[in-house]
Amino acid sequence: MSAAALDVGSCETVVDPFLSNVMGMPVEAVMGHPCAQPHPGPSIQTTSEDGITTFVETPEGHFPPQNPFDEPPGSNFLMTVYENMRDLSGREMPNTLPSTPDNPYNLHDGPVLTKAIDPTNPEDDLDRIIDKIERAAKRGRALHPKLIQRGIDILEGNKIRRAYSGFPMLHYNGPKKVRAVEPILDDDGNVIGGNVDVNMIYFNQHIESDVGFIDPSAVQEVPYTVTYHIKVLNRGIEDFSPMTMNFNRIVNPMTGEDMRGPFHASMDKSYFPMLHEGTEYTIKIKENKGKYFNLTYTWGWRIHPPRVQVVENALKTAGPNGWTLPEWEKSAFCEGGAKDPDCDPVNDPADRAYAIAQIGDLSPAKRMWNLFKSLENGDETDGHSHDRHRRGWIKRDNLQQVAADLREAFLDWTDRTKLPTGVEADPDATLTLLYVNNTIYGSRQGLTGEGSKLGPASYKGVGNGSAHDWTIRPYKYKVTLLNGDHFPHGYMNVDFGGSRGWENHFQFTDPTTLVGPHPDIPPGSPANGDPYDNPANVVAGEENVFPINRGGAEEFLQPTPRPLDHINGEPQFGSGCFFTFGRNHAWPNAGGPWGGIMTPPVMADGTPGLHKVEIDYNFEPSIRLKIYQFDPLHHDIAVYSLH
Repeated sequence: MSAAALDVGSCETVVDPFLSNVMGMPVEAVMGHPCAQPHPGPSIQTTSEDGITTFVETPEGHFPPQNPFDEPPGSNFLMTVYENMRDLSGREMPNTLPSTPDNPYNLHDGPVLTKAIDPTNPEDDLDRIIDKIERAAKRGRALHPKLIQRGIDILEGNKIRRAYSGFPMLHYNGPKKVRAVEPILDDDGNVIGGNVDVNMIYFNQHIESDVGFIDPSAVQEVPYTVTYHIKVLNRGIEDFSPMTMNFNRIVNPMTGEDMRGPFHASMDKSYFPMLHEGTEYTIKIKENKGKYFNLTYTWGWRIHPPRVQVVENALKTAGPNGWTLPEWEKSAFCEGGAKDPDCDPVNDPADRAYAIAQIGDLSPAKRMWNLFKSLENGDETDGHSHDRHRRGWIKRDNLQQVAADLREAFLDWTDRTKLPTGVEADPDATLTLLYVNNTIYGSRQGLTGEGSKLGPASYKGVGNGSAHDWTIRPYKYKVTLLNGDHFPHGYMNVDFGGSRGWENHFQFTDPTTLVGPHPDIPPGSPANGDPYDNPANVVAGEENVFPINRGGAEEFLQPTPRPLDHINGEPQFGSGCFFTFGRNHAWPNAGGPWGGIMTPPVMADGTPGLHKVEIDYNFEPSIRLKIYQFDPLHHDIAVYSLH
């Protein structure tokens, strides 16, 4: 299909240098907006002689240099085109226009449904359990075995009478987080669609999901839906904000084969306010054809980092062995390795024991689990278990130490935006990241003031994770990677629209309206008042990052102004809508197609594995997200972004 036949936006048929270089012949592709934006080409990666540091030089951005913060929205901003995206062969990609002036929730399939649930979250229950252990230690009393077992059940994700039942805080169950799209057939047996259900919980810094991989095998050539069942627990208010990354595709000019290409645009599919704790929201979202699916991020922009969870395409492969991503989970958590046919760490006790042992002891969740297990066994300082009738009884001094250790581990666990106890940041790095418990902890950026150094919001700063000094090219970024787990972790760094461009569907996209009060906010709205213009909430001389957590305790974050009289109220100014992409044209900066970057496992003496990455960025960031970095082999919640 020619671009002329499309008559869409600025799309036109051109010879693409990147694809031509990859395929070894001139390749024509449909490029322009809302088709593909220009492909920057590969980053250049080299490794130091000692193998410890990877150096990365990104391609030059094709937009003119311009500070998007001094001159918003920046030269990489694209005016909105209210059309579905097209692939490299000009074929329309259904369900890729997320929002329109007439239908803000263009990809919602039906109304949002709600029901009341128990709002108690795992943090609430663990806190209460540790309170009781502290009191028992103070009074010299024995612990009830059920209390200890409750702590273990919460961390392992065992069935209990809570809305969060089945969601482990120890992230060992990746091999069991694969779910296939169930096809929908017409009367003649033809596949006309499909659906897959995803269950999630939101609380404090956490978004946890029972699905880490979607298998779209049955719906490669048809659109389908994902039905999300989201439990908003205590301290879990958030905008529902899934963003799907799409692969581009092209018909091979020589063979006629429909081939997967590089990244196409990613798109925010909704910004739906979920403002009531103790509520389960059911939201069905329309999806593109399965063959374009890369992955879906579900962001939690009100507390970000670290609120984010990722569902990957189960068919994707990575690494020299060509393992699928679910097989990478097996390689880490199954004793039989990537091809283990019977591994079940959720239901098989032996498999579970092996999987949990793969999580490093620097993990705050693993530290709590180790301590609960020591209490379960009645372990004393000599490391031996005592008689059954003494189980739960430990000498007072020892129990006081266990209680103190539990409290410290618990407070470390509540905040991934600081490194846990026993891990020091690299003073020469922009950021230090620790892989542990199949997730990522980071040293805070953009900080001012001092705090307790324990628990959420222990510092008062303008943002939990910010790279304030990157405003214009070039920018050197140094990240030190530490690995506390007993398996290797990968590193990948991706740009979201800085190099290739981004557009905004969820508010006006005329650049002159991107700053200042939103015209739809009525006079007297809280959006134009306290706390946003309260001098007490502004750090003198510092950039104010809105609406990322401004440094106050997370539980005091307020719902942004929305029509609250109806569950399906239209969006106005809220957390996500202030800096939505709508669609952004992503591109890998480091790792992935330019060469794998790995951090080795923790050493036998407990020293974390080490790797360093230095990236020279040769483009400007988008104004929403500057640096996105993650483990491409164990994605799920192994993410740590900087704004």
